[in-house]
Amino acid sequence: MHKFNPSEHKKLDSETRYRIMPPKPLIEEIERIALEYFKNGEAVTFADLGCGSGFFSIPLAKTAKNFKNKNFFIFALDLSEEMLGIFKDRLKKDAGIEKTDYGKIKFVKCEESFIPLEDNSVNILLMANVFHEIEDKRAYLQEIKRVLKEGGAFFLLDWKKEDREPAMGPPLEERVSTEEAIGILKESGFKDIKILPLYSSSFTLISKKS
Repeated sequence: MHKFNPSEHKKLDSETRYRIMPPKPLIEEIERIALEYFKNGEAVTFADLGCGSGFFSIPLAKTAKNFKNKNFFIFALDLSEEMLGIFKDRLKKDAGIEKTDYGKIKFVKCEESFIPLEDNSVNILLMANVFHEIEDKRAYLQEIKRVLKEGGAFFLLDWKKEDREPAMGPPLEERVSTEEAIGILKESGFKDIKILPLYSSSFTLISKKS
């Protein structure tokens, strides 16, 4: 199974990716769910699993500045120490994020078979463009369920196998179709699965821990 090479990290923040996968639509969906939690007086923990260089989490951290007087925490997790270092460097150079907010972002090195977070500790979890790399997808989804709180939201985004003229991403034979991803989620016990029409090159699914 092909794994992303950290030496190619510049691809993660390329103009092509921003064109076909602008972060804003997904960030708005995450923000909407976070606001629902805040209405109930809850703190919100968000986990970006396979965070890479912070393509989604850095703009989310900027958005989180709007959550005045709210407890919002981000776990940035990646298999690669190098990618976590690149994320940290980008965060330090980003003038749009105050230094006081850095403490709300925790960097965690994870493993493919284990997420080093406590049981029932995450409200919202995102896994973007990583699912196709996972060897045992069903086992890993059980690990995701373990760290999600009951009713927690899981965003699964990945390159479409249906995209016959991909602008970037892995070869078609390594991709997962939208239908196949939905089937694996159902088999793994996720419920309320919805397709969000955010990107033409990728499927975006949102589901809940049952």
